[in-house]
Amino acid sequence: MESEPVESSTKKNGVKIFLVSGSVLVLFICGAAFVLFLACMGAVFPLEILISTFAGWFLFLKRVIPQMTVSVPGLLSALVLSAIMVVVIQFMGRYFIRQFHKQNQASVPEQWRFRWTCAVLVLLVFSFAGGFAVVGVAYQSTWLMTSDKNLIQMSGWAMRRSTSKNNLKQIGLAMHHYHETHSRLPFGGTFDQTGRPQHSWATRLLPYLDQEPLYNQIDFNQPWTAEANRSVFETDLYFFENPGIEYAVANGKRDAESDQGYQPAHYAANSHVLNVNSGLSFKEIKDGTSYTLLAGEVKSGIKAWGDPTNFRDPMLGINQSPRGFGSPYQGGAHFLLGDGSVRFVTDKIDPQILKTLATPNGGESLGEF
Repeated sequence: MESEPVESSTKKNGVKIFLVSGSVLVLFICGAAFVLFLACMGAVFPLEILISTFAGWFLFLKRVIPQMTVSVPGLLSALVLSAIMVVVIQFMGRYFIRQFHKQNQASVPEQWRFRWTCAVLVLLVFSFAGGFAVVGVAYQSTWLMTSDKNLIQMSGWAMRRSTSKNNLKQIGLAMHHYHETHSRLPFGGTFDQTGRPQHSWATRLLPYLDQEPLYNQIDFNQPWTAEANRSVFETDLYFFENPGIEYAVANGKRDAESDQGYQPAHYAANSHVLNVNSGLSFKEIKDGTSYTLLAGEVKSGIKAWGDPTNFRDPMLGINQSPRGFGSPYQGGAHFLLGDGSVRFVTDKIDPQILKTLATPNGGESLGEF
């Protein structure tokens, strides 16, 4: 007779657990679906907030720790200061606890324990760290509230910069695969014996950018502008397009380039490495692949990705000349280097350093830039 209430209570608890678990699962699915919906609509900032909240510290440490160096004098100073603080806290703790027991007429004074000293030291360190964090949060909050810039737009620009950087990385991988096959980089542009332009370095990379079917449609016995090749070079290829350029055109911040229907390349080759019927091998880059530019972003005088004259001289400066390299992002432009890395090079760079990066065999020495 007594087992019935117990069984009834167990069933009720089971139903409650089921309902709570089901509710949590439904809320999680709805939340995930809502975030994905916003991402599909282009509003990716909620997803960025979630990623930053749960993985921000890990990503920050992963990026910063390799760049950190240990300062021996600073480390010794910290150890000495910590030792002094331990001695002071231990002495003060023993003094105050004795005074406390004397005032309260305790017969046997309680001993101040060393672990209490360690606890106080840790508390002080965390208090200082927390104070700096509060100041930082207050400063950033004030900046966010008083900033004239659209924060969502700023986030969008960061994503566009990241996409452009990844495009150059893909181009870099394709160039390395091309080099493995042909033992040299592709020509900047091929021209026939009469000087008529034929095909570009970007065209030669198509098989290494998962575009082999498109590559096989090209009639290389005819120029890229031949009617037989038009449909190929009117194909939109995302890895040759900088989303920052497209955004600037769509919002009236710059004029669209006239490409006669051919799809653009928002990246150009370094004319000192890839030129007319000329493409160096990595062995011929005596200055080192890590210090030689292969390609970079362009924002004016944009040419089609099939154009054999799509190469420029970095020595014209960054964001300085309509015939030079540049980007819609403030402060500089992204460049692909010979080792496959992509760097954002400031437009305030020393012209001599830029010359060193542009020339493959200048013999100049170069440190950090």
